[in-house]
Formats: sequence, structure tokens, C-alpha cells
Amino acid sequence: MSKTAEVYTNDPQKEQFTLTVSMVVLSDMTPQGKIVGPFIVGPNNQWSARSPRGMSTNGLISISNNTAEAIKITQMNPGGEAFNVKLQTLEEGKRYALEFLSSPTLPAGSHVQTVKLATDSKQMPELTVDLQIVVVPAVSVNPANLVFENVPVSDPEGDVTYLSKFVWVKLARGNGLEVKSITSDLPFLKIKNESSNDSNPTTQTIVLRVGFNEKPPVGTHSGKIKIETNNADVKVIEVPIKIVAK
Repeated sequence: MSKTAEVYTNDPQKEQFTLTVSMVVLSDMTPQGKIVGPFIVGPNNQWSARSPRGMSTNGLISISNNTAEAIKITQMNPGGEAFNVKLQTLEEGKRYALEFLSSPTLPAGSHVQTVKLATDSKQMPELTVDLQIVVVPAVSVNPANLVFENVPVSDPEGDVTYLSKFVWVKLARGNGLEVKSITSDLPFLKIKNESSNDSNPTTQTIVLRVGFNEKPPVGTHSGKIKIETNNADVKVIEVPIKIVAK
């Protein structure tokens, strides 16, 4: 078992860090996991997770000898630097634990690392474990773009102020997100922060309502919404927007 907790302090040198707690539970029962040659690898010999940029994610994989004879893991090759990998010997020739922690300096994107374990087994002299971490921006926006189709503007009595769509701006982990400003290069748009709270301006998710303060001209209009946040990694988010007015 492996768990993490985000710790926030008043230390300017280390305002935030990830506390990792791992535990291996032993029992006389047959270990659960995937059978790989003479081993039971639990829960699997492939592991993947998502992590916000600037933070770490950890995991633990158990490796148990599924035969009556002792099989030793003699050497470990980490296979990269995306993860810091450690091998624990729980019972020589019988039980091992592979513990790993992703690097907090990884850029956004997918990072794959294959750990190779050399064994003294003739059946399987090398056991591989595949690790993948998908690093996502600290702040994300959904949807990534907005489209208003068939906005009725030709009717003189038509009302477009009731039309609206929502945009969610989300901090990947923890609280502390604040939208400092919202602007658009389309003057007829009206954008309101539905999550605004003067007593507590920071949160994890902010909901923006995008609508119209007046009728746009007939035609197709393309522009963007610019969202400024208090996040050091994602200071500005731009959401493309397309409006088809008829």
C-alpha cells in the first residue's frame, strides 16, 4: 500500500512538499496479482497514473516467488530518471517490493520507464516492470474551446442574453486557485465568475459563465477568452471561441 499527502508550511524555502507513506502487509495467504513466469506481481507488472506538474506520485508493486524453490532478484536497473526506484527485500528468495516515486521536475506529457530486474531463475532471468506517469498542467480548463452555433440575431425582437455556456477552471490538486482577471477580444461577450466569493477567493474549481451582453453582428466571429490565474506554473489560459450569428 502506498499513500501520499500534500503538506503546506510557512517555510519560504519549502512551502509545499509531498509526504509519502508506504506499507507492505505480509500474510500466509497466496499473494494477489498477475502471474509472470515464476512470479506473482501485484497488482500488475504495468503501472500508470496522472500527476499535476510540479508534484510527485508514488506507488508500490509486490513481487512474490510462486514456486517452492528460492528465486533471488540479484540486480535492479531503474531504466530511467522519471522515477526514483527502490527495491526492498522482504524475504530473501521469496518476497520483494518495488517502490517508486515520480520526479516533481517532469514536464507535462507522458513519461515511460521500464525497470529491469535480474534474477537467478533459468525460466525468467529478467523480469520487467513498466511505469508510466502522465504529467498534466497544474491548472486545466474544460472545455478547451467554445462554440456558439446559430445565434439568432436577425430577429429584431430576438434576445440572446439568455444564451450561455460554462467553462471550468480547475486546480489539479489542493486548493488555492484564484482567477485574477477575465478578458475577451470579442466586445459583445459577457463573462461572469460564478464561483466568486469575497470571503474566500481561492478554491480548487472555478466556474465561468460565458454569454452575451448584446447581439453580435451577423456572420462568423472567432476570438479568445483570456483567463489570468494566481498559479505560478499556469499564469494565463486562453480559450478559443467561435460564434456563428444568423
